[in-house]
Amino acid sequence: MSHHCEDEHHDHHHHDAPIPTTAGQSLYDQIDTSKVKCLNAVPKGTDSISESFLKTQEEKFVIRRYLESDADCQLIVQIPFLNTCKLYSVILRTNNTHRGYTTPRTIKIFNNFKKNLDFDTLGSETKIGFQAEHPNNVGVNTNGNDTSEEDNFVEYHLPRNQFTGCETLTLFIQDNWDDEDDLTQLFYLEVRGEATGKLRPDNAVPLMTVYESAPNPLDHAKLEHEITDTLGMGS
Repeated sequence: MSHHCEDEHHDHHHHDAPIPTTAGQSLYDQIDTSKVKCLNAVPKGTDSISESFLKTQEEKFVIRRYLESDADCQLIVQIPFLNTCKLYSVILRTNNTHRGYTTPRTIKIFNNFKKNLDFDTLGSETKIGFQAEHPNNVGVNTNGNDTSEEDNFVEYHLPRNQFTGCETLTLFIQDNWDDEDDLTQLFYLEVRGEATGKLRPDNAVPLMTVYESAPNPLDHAKLEHEITDTLGMGS
């Protein structure tokens, strides 16, 4: 079974064939990388959270930089956009199962999740924009060099009517195939879609909005505290 993200668009959950997407529909330039949030996560190969897994098309095969879960397999990633967007799909490249790592299983994706960003809240949330089962043992092993294999990228086609007016996308990796505390690695995440309008003024997270619009020492302290929290134990 192929998981080629360009040529094959296999959909596990709907009978209708999904609409194919193209690399030209990448929303990479629409992501506000300064406000990306990750919980239970540590960037590897870089000091930047966003650069660890948000990469250009030219860098999509790079595995020297990646995001790794910290205490267990769970991972939360929240991606804010510079404009409102209509989302078509999300492409993930994770780890396969090898020593200390197990392939992620349950993937949940939320549009404009406004509640507390924590594992208990997301885990109990019933209003899920999209949920999928990631294929077992599809992914990469960091024991090698950068790999150009296309078949370890998995594209999830989102229900477009539910992912309109998207200001933030929240991804929750809830468990893995072995039901163990093995770690999760996220090498690549790409969102495809189209920008549709300007953000509302009250869109951004208040703390980060204050930091961006009127930086002062207190805001810097808050920002550093938040980053410390996101790099901590998470759940």
